[in-house]
Amino acid sequence: MKSLEKLVSLAIRSRKWRHNVFESLLKILNNKKIKRKITYVYILCVLLPTVVTNLILLGSSFRLYINERNININNIADSVSHDIVKALESAVYVTVDLYTSASINDFLERNYETDSAYFENYRKVFDNYVFYASTKHLVNDITFYSDNATMINGGKYYRIDTIQEEEWYQKFKEANTDLYVYPYYQNTQNINSKKRMISVIRKLNYLGVKEREKIVKLDLNYNQINESINSLAFDTKVYLCNLDRIIFTSDSEAGNPQNDYPESTLNDRKDVQATRKFNVYGIDWEVYVTGYKVDFMAYLKRNLWLMSVLFLADALIPAVMLALFSNSITRRILLLGEYLEKVRNESFELLPYGDGKDEIGDLLVNYNHMTLRMKTFIENELKSKLEQQELVMARQQAELQALSSQINPHFLFNVLESIRMHSVLKGEEETSSMIESLAKLMRKSADWGTDNITLEQEIGFTRDYLELQKYRYGEGFHYKIKLEEQFYSLRIPSLVLVTFVENSCVHGLNRPGHNGSIFLSGYEKDGYFYLEIEDTGIGMDEVQVRRYEKRLNEAGIQELQKSGSLGMLNASIRLRKFCGEGTRILIESEPGEGTCIIIRIPSDYMDRNQAGTKTRN
Repeated sequence: MKSLEKLVSLAIRSRKWRHNVFESLLKILNNKKIKRKITYVYILCVLLPTVVTNLILLGSSFRLYINERNININNIADSVSHDIVKALESAVYVTVDLYTSASINDFLERNYETDSAYFENYRKVFDNYVFYASTKHLVNDITFYSDNATMINGGKYYRIDTIQEEEWYQKFKEANTDLYVYPYYQNTQNINSKKRMISVIRKLNYLGVKEREKIVKLDLNYNQINESINSLAFDTKVYLCNLDRIIFTSDSEAGNPQNDYPESTLNDRKDVQATRKFNVYGIDWEVYVTGYKVDFMAYLKRNLWLMSVLFLADALIPAVMLALFSNSITRRILLLGEYLEKVRNESFELLPYGDGKDEIGDLLVNYNHMTLRMKTFIENELKSKLEQQELVMARQQAELQALSSQINPHFLFNVLESIRMHSVLKGEEETSSMIESLAKLMRKSADWGTDNITLEQEIGFTRDYLELQKYRYGEGFHYKIKLEEQFYSLRIPSLVLVTFVENSCVHGLNRPGHNGSIFLSGYEKDGYFYLEIEDTGIGMDEVQVRRYEKRLNEAGIQELQKSGSLGMLNASIRLRKFCGEGTRILIESEPGEGTCIIIRIPSDYMDRNQAGTKTRN
């Protein structure tokens, strides 16, 4: 049971592993272009198998070539072996005819009383048989020997006593056999008689007196046998050896028949490609074949055109077809992607391409249908949105007017309260000048019929307010305004800047015995226009700063209606509605050191809302 559970667990893990590998490969492919995927398909499924297949075929061809070479080498060795056996057997067959010939036996055993009787019998035997036999079966010469003392040496017949010192006769006697094959080198005083010999020696004891010694020696045609071996060797070197001597060979360096048989060292040579060992009539022979060259490059060149045609047929045709398939797919997909990019940029154009009835062709047709419907839908939706936008703008204008009307009483209350406190502290004499400044503020307020004014007008209004505050705080109060004229034409909601300045005066500098300052500046940096109102008042801690920032930047009309405070909250809402939601109020403050309120307005708002360059009054 446990074994079965283990097998099931292994099968599940194997399946999960295969699934994970498949998903990983799929993720990699999903990030590749279609053309690259088709290239991968061509390389992995066409080109690589084609190369591998051609290499396998090439290897198989080479192995067949090697096998053919081995077969040829073995055939050469077998042919040489067969030819030498056939030559020796032919010679032996001749000796058999001589061995059983009654006339030859009678000639060799007869006692001749006169020389004329000998020569008369010699002509009969020679004319009737010996000449015919000597012209057959690679036999170069036939010589008879007998211990008949009445024979005369010469021609084809000799007495035994004339050859007792010959090497071949001694080897024949040592072998003690009726038939003997012996290769030897005939080395006589006459240089033309020095040559390699191979002889078949046989006793003629089939007929006649057994005690009389009679033999026949057949000398084979050495040169003809050697030429036969040369014709069988082709481009190789063949060596036919006996008793560590090279008897026949196709090697010109060792094959001169005028020289003695060279010694054989072929047993120790590593270049021997084929060997045959056999025994013929008691003689051991070895055949060695060397020098068969494997010219694979020549073989490869002979078959290169066929391999090239096969490779081109296997690789080029699929490449052309895959290129056509790739262009058929990618060209239309890229065109579709180009027009979808236009849709993303809110340009709804119809595809001019209508070819193809495949899945991609259907996709292009559906894209045109979708684009037509989207274009119609967006035009209708845009008309509806414009109507709604007009209503929203009208409502926002009403809200801005309401905010503007709410701030006036609040502002005037604070100003009048300042005048009252100053009258109590300083007496009646300075009251008239303060009322005059207040009158200026009220006249300017009465002249503004809209909620937005230029920054130059807002700065002038703020300067009048700061002059009034200077009456209140005395010589210990200072202010400074730094703003380049290029920003004067920027339009902002009215009473916004003075609201933040008022907050700095009332909440930042309202301390007994404290001398304070207000600094107001404006500049442009990194795509934004900044207005800074900095005081040297009591400051705030980090918690208060973050709380005020969040409230000023996130508050809406509903929160303003619920709040009892109208000042900076009112101003920040009006700024965002007028200058865009990218407008932000930033606060930097340290307890006991002062507070800096930063109004950050996007520069693109300035480009749209500047009222034209205007000189300062």
